[in-house]
Amino acid sequence: MFKRIVAVILFALLTVTFCSCKKETASTPSGSVSDNNSTTANVTPDNSSSIEIDEVEYDPQNKNNSDFSGQPYEVGEFTPQNIKAKGIDVSKWQGRIDWNRVAKAGVDFAIIRIGYRGENGKIYKDENADYNIQQAQKSGILVGVYFFSTAISAIEAKEEASWTASQIKGYSISYPVVFDCEGFTDSDSRMFKLSKTQRTDNAMTFLSEVKALGYEAMFYASKNGLEGNEWDTERIEKSYKIWVAQYSLNKSEPEKLTYRGRCDMWQYTNSGKIDGIETAVDLNVSYFKPKKVSPKDSSAAPNDAEPPKTFAEMQYTEVNEQVTAKDTVYLREGPSASYKSVGTLKNGDVLTRIAVGKNGWSKLLFGGSTVYAVSSYLTTDLSYKTPNTDIVEGNVFTPKTDEVTAKDTVNLREKPTTDSAVVGVINNGEFLKRTAVSDKGWSRLTYQGKTVYAVTSYLTTERQQASSMPAEEMVFRSANEQVTAKVEANLRDKPTTEGSNVVGILKNGEFVKRTGISDKGWSRLEYNGKTVYAVSSYLTLDADNTGTDEMIFRDADGEVTAKTETNLRDKPTTDGSEVVYLLKNGEFLKRTGISDKGWSRLEYDGKTVYAVSSYLEEK
Repeated sequence: MFKRIVAVILFALLTVTFCSCKKETASTPSGSVSDNNSTTANVTPDNSSSIEIDEVEYDPQNKNNSDFSGQPYEVGEFTPQNIKAKGIDVSKWQGRIDWNRVAKAGVDFAIIRIGYRGENGKIYKDENADYNIQQAQKSGILVGVYFFSTAISAIEAKEEASWTASQIKGYSISYPVVFDCEGFTDSDSRMFKLSKTQRTDNAMTFLSEVKALGYEAMFYASKNGLEGNEWDTERIEKSYKIWVAQYSLNKSEPEKLTYRGRCDMWQYTNSGKIDGIETAVDLNVSYFKPKKVSPKDSSAAPNDAEPPKTFAEMQYTEVNEQVTAKDTVYLREGPSASYKSVGTLKNGDVLTRIAVGKNGWSKLLFGGSTVYAVSSYLTTDLSYKTPNTDIVEGNVFTPKTDEVTAKDTVNLREKPTTDSAVVGVINNGEFLKRTAVSDKGWSRLTYQGKTVYAVTSYLTTERQQASSMPAEEMVFRSANEQVTAKVEANLRDKPTTEGSNVVGILKNGEFVKRTGISDKGWSRLEYNGKTVYAVSSYLTLDADNTGTDEMIFRDADGEVTAKTETNLRDKPTTDGSEVVYLLKNGEFLKRTGISDKGWSRLEYDGKTVYAVSSYLEEK
């Protein structure tokens, strides 16, 4: 059911159970329903209604992306002991299902979403419900249904149960009718302020009403939810079947249900794979197997439902508009960078866009064929002109006008890289005009009528950074460590820029012993058997901490993929770094840090790599 999950460790087995769902919020009165044609009406037996809103906007499962995923089992790959049947649970979000192929894959039962109450308080029917029930039953699969509830009162819960019964009375519902309620811990949920007792009362009302209407009732929740403080589990399991969700993160260890309460059905993964379904699907086993039952009212059987959209078709919303490229964009045969490029669209050239996808791709008409382009690279503003980006040696410069001097002494270079020629030097107190700064730590300066570059962290608008006083008057605290220059640093015979001599230049990667650190911004070093001094802010303990890569990473936790494709590098810079892999859309990596300079730190193949943050998107 596309659940978000949290990790717990029990009995040395790492298992995860999902918790709340991300929901859209809207505040309109409760007490109305919608049928599968996206309509709403007062609760009446015939559900007569008129079109009002698109149900997708209020579907609480619309954005239910899991924080963790269970193991990608196939049906039959994992078979716990003492089970009676193998099954799946599905909704419209699986797209068009080939139920004959699903049955041949070994599925005995299916729990199908019949509907849900949106965050706007209205009840909607899953638009694929009739098709899924009809085709599953034609394929010999026994069917149950679940209702995704956001009830905030017992009155609403009873309304949901009555509505569910009215929608399934013409079908053979052999497996239970399930109450599924999640997302109430989200602050934007309409259920957020309900107490444990109130939630349990709502569940019991739904289940009681279902039972009174002649159906077997079952309650669905995660292992954490059942064992924690979310539900009065003991009260529910005394009267109704329990469907437990518990996933394992480690496929190498045997799957084990560690929940100790009543368990009539177990959802053991949300990442199942099965022939006939395009997407990942929840896999279940049941410890009971009912006989096929007759419909409550055969005359109420709906007409055969039209086949729904496939999952791929669901990703796109049809449009008819003219677009141009913001710069230049590849036109591809399919919605992925792995597809062949059939051309390019340049800024100012115009094509017709016929659909926009949730997957970040647009469908365009090109030469009589449908092609795909990354949506974020397109615009409907046909007057849009590509901005003149100021890029030098991979540095993106933005204008800045002021005057700067060196904190000590700084080299002026021909290009914004330490591999370029030194064309001059300025000392503290010698001011130059600065015209721009880059995203990688360089400043553009005007020197003797020419454009030059210097490391930004070595510049200041102040005249004096490290204090100048006789070495014997400066207090140094003891140190005993190896240091190197962030880029390069002058080594002086005295801890001052005035009246001292430069006796050497320390470059990044060349280490010397630091014996003292003063409170005036100087370090005392041992160099070629002599005592020398350098500005402390120019030094580092880490040889990889260069001036151009001097970035602060804040911790991050989550998975990301490329918007289309992006290089993974061994350092957070395009200068002097190596590309270790090309990450493509759909390939997810763990992100451990985000820098203030536009880079992300990732884990790839057991190593730390870097990628430009703007080229990534979260799972």
